[in-house]
Amino acid sequence: MRLLVLLLLASLSGCAPFPEIDAMGPDTGPPPQLLPIDDLLAQAAPQTTDPGPAVLARAAGLRARASAVSAAPPAP
Repeated sequence: MRLLVLLLLASLSGCAPFPEIDAMGPDTGPPPQLLPIDDLLAQAAPQTTDPGPAVLARAAGLRARASAVSAAPPAP
């Protein structure tokens, strides 16, 4: 029942008038000029190296430390 009421309210809000948007009307001006992207790419930061191998090495080190800690006898 709640779903039906929610759907009814949602459908009614779709019929609501929006005078601010209607007053804008269609844009009759020319579309913006497309510019080459080469200048933007030249300003971008250089491409970084792949962090994958470093992350895998760190994960392997952490796993080794965890297994060493779990294998050690508990302190008295």
